[in-house]
Amino acid sequence: MVALVLMAGCTKDDDDVNLSVSQSELTFSPEESEQVVEVASEADWNCEYAAEWLLVRQQQNRIRVMVEANPSSEQRVDVIKITANGAVQREIKVTQNGAEIAVESSSVEVSSRGETLSIPIQSNVQWTFDNSNEWCTAQKVDDQLELAIGRNYSMEERTGMITISFGAISQHITLAQAGCQWFESFEMVDVEGGSFFMGAQKNSSNGQNYDASAYQIESPVHEAMVGTFSIGKFEVTQAQWMAAMESNPSAHQGANLPVENVTWDEVQEFIALLNAKSGLNYRLPTEAEWEYAAKGGNKSDGSKYSGNSVLGACGWYYSNSDATTHEVGGKEANELGIFDMSGNVREWCNDWFGYYDAESADNPQGPSDGNMRVNRGGSWTTPAVNCRNTYRHTDAPTDKAQDLGFRLVL
Repeated sequence: MVALVLMAGCTKDDDDVNLSVSQSELTFSPEESEQVVEVASEADWNCEYAAEWLLVRQQQNRIRVMVEANPSSEQRVDVIKITANGAVQREIKVTQNGAEIAVESSSVEVSSRGETLSIPIQSNVQWTFDNSNEWCTAQKVDDQLELAIGRNYSMEERTGMITISFGAISQHITLAQAGCQWFESFEMVDVEGGSFFMGAQKNSSNGQNYDASAYQIESPVHEAMVGTFSIGKFEVTQAQWMAAMESNPSAHQGANLPVENVTWDEVQEFIALLNAKSGLNYRLPTEAEWEYAAKGGNKSDGSKYSGNSVLGACGWYYSNSDATTHEVGGKEANELGIFDMSGNVREWCNDWFGYYDAESADNPQGPSDGNMRVNRGGSWTTPAVNCRNTYRHTDAPTDKAQDLGFRLVL
């Protein structure tokens, strides 16, 4: 920034110059702006000033006065001196106001169910905001900050901050959202119903759902129709199980790890308590619902695993798990936004085990009775071949394993 501007000087010998200006005082807002002062004089004249935040341009019979944005709350002042014949003939006082930002609500508390609200911002500048909270969206609308805070599925409070700023001036809005009850903590993904080819076969490379790794119990491939349902975005965690059952049977313990080492029968006790507390109708997915969701429903891209053709990108399995479970949601989601369906822990389904029929099936539920319950999906202990979307596994309803957990359907 030019601190001193000297234009062509006056060559007259006397100091008496008939010079006038249209304004002797200029007031600017804190933002970058410009004003023009008209100058009337028959003599040559020039301008002098000292402030680095000023820029003065002399143009024949006028002066363009420009100011940078004032990044502070302090008012700043300078004087433009107009000289001719070696003497100061006129002075123009330049004042730029400091920035002011006032937030009506500097602390916002929100229930776990989320909320949409507007916060008035009083300011004499065009402020901006910084919001790094993934669970809150913000937008500036006129002189208000509009917030949309989503539902908190965590059982713990979450906090964040939004900063309103202009230059070095800033105000902060702190956000605090309450944690939810355990029976409200299940984040579900809506799955639009449809039809798909269920299972896999390795007898005909030109046939439907050919897979050279398919096991016999994955055949015959058949068309299945399922209705619309909602399925858990994540496997049920140990924190959720503990809150309901007041014990943790898991071999690998951690609040956000999937619960495992639970029998099918114990899962039914958990679901009964959940439904009593929530007033909703949770259950285990049918085997058909599980496979349809794992494949991405009507958004399926045909991948062998749930979310990717490369298992390491979407699932924890024998080769990358380091012999333990991992926090839910740590790998890529599938096309529907569902995590861990091709790894971490196997998942109980609602069905008794039965061999497939070649005929198409409408919302199949499995046999009405049996000895073994189906579970699906690979786990931290299994090789890649057992992590495919069509892979089937069975256990007795009283069995438990360190790699066997569940997710819910609503």
